[in-house]
Amino acid sequence: MAYLRVKSIRDQKYLYLVKSHWDSKKKTSKQSIIKYLGIESDVSLSDIPENFRDSEKIIDYFMNQKYFQPTVQNEITKKLQKDLLSSFKNSDYIEANSLLESYKKIYGFESFLTNVLIPLIEEIESLGYSKKIDLGTQTTCYNAVQDLMNLILENNTIPLKKKKILICVPYGEQHTFGTKVLESQLLSNGNVVYNLSPFTPVSTIIESIEYNNPDFIFISITLDENTLSAKRMIQKINDQYTIPIIVGGQAVKNNSENWNSSIGQNLSITKFLKLIQSKKSEIIQTV
Repeated sequence: MAYLRVKSIRDQKYLYLVKSHWDSKKKTSKQSIIKYLGIESDVSLSDIPENFRDSEKIIDYFMNQKYFQPTVQNEITKKLQKDLLSSFKNSDYIEANSLLESYKKIYGFESFLTNVLIPLIEEIESLGYSKKIDLGTQTTCYNAVQDLMNLILENNTIPLKKKKILICVPYGEQHTFGTKVLESQLLSNGNVVYNLSPFTPVSTIIESIEYNNPDFIFISITLDENTLSAKRMIQKINDQYTIPIIVGGQAVKNNSENWNSSIGQNLSITKFLKLIQSKKSEIIQTV
């Protein structure tokens, strides 16, 4: 059976056409190289010898590679966002989850959150501000997104063995999209997450920190008027604990110069994951 094998050398990927055969003496499968094809990104189906081009494994490889071409991926992303928006307007989070599962098989869950869902939530907000959708439709969309995120969290089966993260918002915050997205991403990467509900008193947040002993605390601030409340909460936490605190959310982006920590400003989910998975937690400064 012929198939393609990728070999990485100094961050460069090279492609080989190999053939598997059975060694009856050693009673094991062996692979032999039929042809070196070159740098992976430069290889096309026409580079494969004709007598191997009909191999199902080889055809599947090049079909999958097609999905990762920027133009193709962009087209798929735009269509998915359009289909998801339709599902959200119809309050059909089950269909939305089905669309998620199809996309996830090719691009992964992280790509769905970063490249599809978060931009779509921002688009829904923009459509509402510009009066292109009415308040009722916007609310229906938000509720469907919330239901989708809850379904994702309920269905998470990844073993939780990494960091412990506590997520909270200052008293008065009601928006939970950002924290739900972050929670689902952290859980899907094997982290333990304590996502406290809105309007949780600071005293209860302190109790949760004492009881759960998280490695990191993430505070999300959506509304500018809750910034002072967040800073007071951070001060109370810092008075008792030395746990690294990361601050994020729209309010931080709007007033980034008012925060003396650069860690939480415009921090993408991908960067946040890399940050908390680092063993060098001392690089994170509390605000």
